[in-house]
This record gives sequence, C-alpha cells and structure tokens, in this order.
Amino acid sequence: MRFLILPIIATLFVSSCRKFEEEKVVAKAEPFIPQNLYPTERLPAYLNRVAVLPAYYPDPDSTLLDFVDEVFQQELAQERIFETIILDPGYMKRNFGQSRFSSSGTLPESFLKSLETETAANAVLFTDLSSYNPYRPISLSVRSKLVDIKSGEFLWAIDETFDAGHSSIILGASIFQESSQVRALSNRTKGSILQSPRAFSKYIASTIFSTMPLR
Repeated sequence: MRFLILPIIATLFVSSCRKFEEEKVVAKAEPFIPQNLYPTERLPAYLNRVAVLPAYYPDPDSTLLDFVDEVFQQELAQERIFETIILDPGYMKRNFGQSRFSSSGTLPESFLKSLETETAANAVLFTDLSSYNPYRPISLSVRSKLVDIKSGEFLWAIDETFDAGHSSIILGASIFQESSQVRALSNRTKGSILQSPRAFSKYIASTIFSTMPLR
C-alpha cells in the first residue's frame, strides 16, 4: 500500500510546485490590454443605433454558438454608448438566406442598405470568432468591426486572441471575475472563469468592447 501512496504524493507535490510557479509568474504580470485595434478618437455624434449581427464561427454546430451571442450582446449593452438593435440568426436567415456572416466574407447585394432600412441603424457590428479551444487553457480569437452603415467605413475594429495559458490573460480574467460585473460567479469557485468557456467569453467581450471610444 505504501508503494501505491508514494506516486500519488509525488504527483501532488509536482502539481503544487507547478501551481506555485504559475502563481509567481502571474504575480509579476500586468493585466492584458488589447493592442491590435483600430480606434477613433470619438465616434460620430450621429451614431446612436447599432445593428448587432450574430457572431460568425466557421463551425455552425459548435457549442460556442449556444451562448456567445447572448454574452457578447450583454457586455456590449453594459458600455451604454449607443442603442443596440439585436439581429438574431433566424432574422438573418429569413432576410438574407444565411444565419451568420463573416466581416471578411461576401455580403449579399445591398446588405448594409437593407439593414439601414429595416433597423434605422447608423452602424453595424460584425464579430468573427476563430481558434476556439473549450478546454484548459481556454482560448478564443475575436475580430470585431463597427462599420458606418452608409459609407461602409470602419469606425472601430479589434483583432485579438485570448489565451488563458498566458499570465496577463489569467490576471485580467481574475480581476474581472472579482469585479461586481460577474455576479453569477460564486466566490467559492475561484478558478471558474478560467475553466468555463461561457464565463471566459464574458471577460473577452467586456475587454474588447471597453476599447470602443465614446460619442
């Protein structure tokens, strides 16, 4: 029996050492700040309504799409910069023949004009997702663009990868979890934001949309 216990103790010791080393690395890190973005000093004064498209992901059957639209829409609304007009996949399918569109793909003819007529929006928000890994360390790449609905010009854009294996992301997510914005997360599940794709995507959405300029 003693010979069986020894490997278990050794494994626990190695695991504890690894965790201690990780905590030391994180303690020296700075919270993640997005760098790969196209900001404007201020959004146009006329921009008061934005049509928010469903997020695009290459695999339409991915479990990511079960929750990501709701999470991203909630975090965008938290910014209170403009009114959001939520367009769900069913609406997109009925009106444009496809549930989700990539900002880098081919859009239907008169797509922006049709959205303007239907929603009276001044701009449209695209969100493209890629490189998703739902297992630890969770990772997700996000490209989001705010486009003037009349001119088609970018008003804001960001392209970042959030990898929960990086110390700056771990620190940023942990700070976010401890804030009042994550009321649904229990204090008893300290590491849950780094284990739950839904909770981690909440941190991602909050981080990217916080870079939007004011009107």
